[in-house]
Amino acid sequence: MSDRKLERRPLLDPAVADLISDMEQKQAESMLPRRQREKKSRERAKIQARREQRATYDLPPAIRNRMKELSEELRLPASQLVTLALIRFLKEYDTEQIDISIFKQPSASPRYDWNLVLPEELLPAVPKKKSRRSG
Repeated sequence: MSDRKLERRPLLDPAVADLISDMEQKQAESMLPRRQREKKSRERAKIQARREQRATYDLPPAIRNRMKELSEELRLPASQLVTLALIRFLKEYDTEQIDISIFKQPSASPRYDWNLVLPEELLPAVPKKKSRRSG
């Protein structure tokens, strides 16, 4: 019976759990030497400053892996390659060089009217080319 009591934990609201976690983290950090506290503070500020630039998207693994391979091959950050790809897409979309309507299908989600359904032949259609290193 004592085992059952140990298994029971009150369920916390995620916001309350975050607050408790933050308080515990701050308390642990307050016990660190001054230099380490200052370093952690600088790291936190750096992360906060980058938040405006960050975005999270669900990508097919084949595309994500290809971008990773290409970034390693070219020795560039993957985020910069993806930024270039998105800029080119937006320019082509704005000038009506790309028609996404052929990929649109009704969505079951109440949040979106449409989903893009990409054909299989498009996904791996980012064939790995021979190394073209520049600079």
